[in-house]
Amino acid sequence: MTITLCMPTLGKGATLLLLGILSARFACAQTPAPTTTQLPSPTASPVVPVTAASQEAATPEISPPPTPAVKKIAFGSCRVDGPYIAMTFDDGPNARLTPLLLDAMESRGIHATFFVVGSNAVLYPDLLKRMAQDGDEIGNHSWSHPQLSKLDVAKADKEILDTSDVITKATGQAPLYLRPPYGAMSPLLRKRIEDKFGMTLIYWSVDPRDWKYRDSQHVYDEILRQVKPGAIILSHDIHATTVAAMPHVFDALLAKGYKFVTVSQLIALNQPRAIKPAASPMHEATSSPAPSHS
Repeated sequence: MTITLCMPTLGKGATLLLLGILSARFACAQTPAPTTTQLPSPTASPVVPVTAASQEAATPEISPPPTPAVKKIAFGSCRVDGPYIAMTFDDGPNARLTPLLLDAMESRGIHATFFVVGSNAVLYPDLLKRMAQDGDEIGNHSWSHPQLSKLDVAKADKEILDTSDVITKATGQAPLYLRPPYGAMSPLLRKRIEDKFGMTLIYWSVDPRDWKYRDSQHVYDEILRQVKPGAIILSHDIHATTVAAMPHVFDALLAKGYKFVTVSQLIALNQPRAIKPAASPMHEATSSPAPSHS
């Protein structure tokens, strides 16, 4: 670009000043105007309405932790779906009466659980063997029938251990269950029995009090009155009146449709109640049976 300057004659100083101004304007005319770069608008994402279904899909499903199995260490009865009951006999074996009872059971195809006292069991190992061979179950009822909760730890251990040893030697099978004499038990002893011996405590829900009422008719009437599905029935095979009542008890219960099982079989049929949060500590009803001579 050519610029022709037409100006009047000026002094040297004025001429130089004018040339400086024109040069500055020329430089400005030659500098391009700054350009503004327009950024592209961001692509808008489609708006998806939030619904309950979309929230569920977006939230990963978290499975609740599995509920740990709770081992129940005491039974007084069971919740069963069917007419199942467990007959139990304490304090034997008796050399004369227990064989009569076993004969009555065998002829009817009935099985029961015998909670033997060690001081008797050691005298009649053949009766223990017959019980096992007949399909009956043998449990521990201590050596000398004391209140275990009143003994010191060493004595209580010996009562249980010596009786279990006799049962194991006679049958080849260690007992799984302990019935504490008189139903007497303390929380500390209960925990020790579980931890040291791994045994389950067995109480009862039907008690004809045959140790007090030596009357066969009374034994029969009370068992028939109290029995219901899932019952654990307490009796004693050391009393003649009890053993005399049993054939009639068995026949009456069979006629009502009841099925006789061992304690192990009854527990296997047990349907535990659903566990619910409790506002205060819960105590098993089975841990405090009515006082009995058992």
